[in-house]
Amino acid sequence: MTTVDSIRRRLATRRGRRIAALSVGIFLAVWIITRCTSQPAGPTLIYVPEGSPARQCQALRSQKLVLVLEDLSAPLSPGWVRLNDTDEMPKHKELVNTLHLMPREKTRRVVMYSGDTIHLFAEDLAKQTHLSKSSLLNAYYRFSPYSDGGILAGYYRVPYKTTPEATMFYLVYRSEQAFQEITARHHIPYQYTTFKNYLTVASIIQKETWHADEMPHIASEIYNRLKKGQKLQLDATLNYGPYAHTPVTPERIRNDASRFNTYRYPGLPPEPIGSVSRAALDAAMAPAQTHDFYFVRNPKGWHDFSATYTRHLEKIQRYKTLKEHNESKKF
Repeated sequence: MTTVDSIRRRLATRRGRRIAALSVGIFLAVWIITRCTSQPAGPTLIYVPEGSPARQCQALRSQKLVLVLEDLSAPLSPGWVRLNDTDEMPKHKELVNTLHLMPREKTRRVVMYSGDTIHLFAEDLAKQTHLSKSSLLNAYYRFSPYSDGGILAGYYRVPYKTTPEATMFYLVYRSEQAFQEITARHHIPYQYTTFKNYLTVASIIQKETWHADEMPHIASEIYNRLKKGQKLQLDATLNYGPYAHTPVTPERIRNDASRFNTYRYPGLPPEPIGSVSRAALDAAMAPAQTHDFYFVRNPKGWHDFSATYTRHLEKIQRYKTLKEHNESKKF
């Protein structure tokens, strides 16, 4: 064998080894990525609400469990249940026995703050649950008929290890139950189209004040303007979506072309602008009976109301003068 042939053979051998090593590296990389990104289906989380067997059965069927009311002779213990996700889910009495016997999941507290948008809430919830914000938002839009405001402000408890679907089903389910209870108390049928208007008014009230005592009066001012065909001209409606806690400037009022700009368009915004409290919903459904059209925040943080624009301007000027006087005393 010539020296040239020997060199060629050695080069071919080295090249073959490099190709083999590269192939093994690619295989290992693909295997690792697959193992890290694809996870087994895992157990199924089920929320069992408090209440009668009929109410529990309805909630379980909403979570795609094959169950009939006759299977529940007595109420189940409320809480979260983690079922084994097998190819064949137990049905009827076998499922009921499983729901009775399985331990309830340990939970953490999560809070929907009044006035917060669903985007802010999903962002906070993602940090607590280690789920992605986008997956939580997608699950919310799947279960709630409202683009925002579909989760009532308050405290909730979700499992430490949860899923976007289970979490949002639970939050929306609890809120829908509360919405129906509140409308029933006001003798108003719960229907999506009409309730959406109440929810939108309540979300505006919630952004305007934290004081429950003055919420019915603010509701009255909103309805008085709507009835007269007068623009709401409220800064609060511009705190929608990504602008949840953004100060509303004159430039923003001039340039925002969305239907949320009630300085530009008459009527209500197209959607609720955030989560509401029970007090805000009560005010939207049972406003005070007044002749007022205007309100301004006074130095104590409450609102003063006026029936005429002239009187409204007088109060604004008085508070402006008082503010300038107090600021001059600091120097």
